[in-house]
Amino acid sequence: MKKWFMIGGAVAPFCLLLVVILLLICMFGGVKMKEEANNPMGGVYVCSPTGEIHKEMWEAAFSQAGVLKDKGNKYIEVAKKQGIDPVLFAAISFHETAWGKSQAVTTKNNPGGLMTSSGLMSFATLDDGLEAMGVTLHNRILVDGKITIEDLGSVYAPIGASNDPSGLNVYWVPTVKEIAAKLGGLTMNCTLSGAELPDGTPYFPIVMEEMVKYEGRPYVWGGSNPSQGFDCSGLVQWAFAKAGIQLPRTAAEQFNVVVPISAEEAKPGDLVFFYGTYGAPSHVSHVGVFTGNGKMYNANGSGVGYSDITKGYWAEHRPTFGRIIGRSG
Repeated sequence: MKKWFMIGGAVAPFCLLLVVILLLICMFGGVKMKEEANNPMGGVYVCSPTGEIHKEMWEAAFSQAGVLKDKGNKYIEVAKKQGIDPVLFAAISFHETAWGKSQAVTTKNNPGGLMTSSGLMSFATLDDGLEAMGVTLHNRILVDGKITIEDLGSVYAPIGASNDPSGLNVYWVPTVKEIAAKLGGLTMNCTLSGAELPDGTPYFPIVMEEMVKYEGRPYVWGGSNPSQGFDCSGLVQWAFAKAGIQLPRTAAEQFNVVVPISAEEAKPGDLVFFYGTYGAPSHVSHVGVFTGNGKMYNANGSGVGYSDITKGYWAEHRPTFGRIIGRSG
C-alpha cells in the first residue's frame, strides 16, 4: 500500500500538468506565427459586415493617426460629398502619410501624396488638402472605374515603376487593405469578404458575418469575446454561438464534438484543426473555420483573418476537417 501511494503521488501531478498543457495548447497556439492574410474569394478583401462604419474601430484607428487624428468627421463629410467610401479614403490617406506623421502632411497639409509636375502640392489647411484628395479619389473611382484597392494600387503605386527602384510599391495594396481592416472594413463596392459567400453549411453566412467584424484585431491568448479579444478557439466558439450553436472552449474539446470528414467533403463553415502548433505533435492545438478555396478564417499570431491552409506552416501541421452536427440550442 505504501508503494502504491508513492507511485500515485508521483504520477498524479504529472497527469494534472499534462491535462493543463493540453487545455492551454490552443490558447498559445500560433502566437509566433507570422503570415499575410489573404482574400479567399477574390476582389476587395475586407468589408464591414453591416455596410456601415464601425464606430469603435474607426475612432481607435484615428487615435493613432498623428495630425489626422481629429479629422474623422471631415473624412466622412468629404467622402459623402464625393460619393466615395470614407474607409477607403482614410486607409489610403493613412498609408500615404505614414499614419498622419509624414513631412508632406505635417508641413504641407497634403494628406494623400497629391502631386503636380513640380512636386508635392501644398494646402493652406488640412481640410483643404482633404477636399482635394476627395476630388482625386472621386475621379479615380467614379470616373476612371478604379473601384478596388488593387485597381487604385495600379495608379498610386504601380509595381515595377521606374521611380520605385527598391520595389516598395508591392506593399501598397496589402498595407492599404490592412489599414482598411483596422478601420472596421470597407463600406462601399464590397460584399462580405469581397464576393458572394460560396455554398457551405447552413450556418456559415451567420458565422462569417460575425467573424469578419474582428478582422485585423490582434491574437489574445485566453480571449473569448470582443472585449477581451480572441484566441483560436475563442473566436470559433463566439461566432458559432451567434448562429445558435454551442461549442466547448478549446480546440481539442471542439475537435471531440465534430464529425470527422475528409478534405474533399469539407464545405465552408466546417472546422479545420491542426496538430503541433505549440510543440505537441500528437495533439490538436489550433482551430479555424474553413471558408473554401483552401482558406480558413482564424485567430493566430498574425491576428484575426484569413490563412491559406494549402501551403507553408498550416499545410505542415496536418489540417483535419470536422463538421458540426446537432449542437444548436
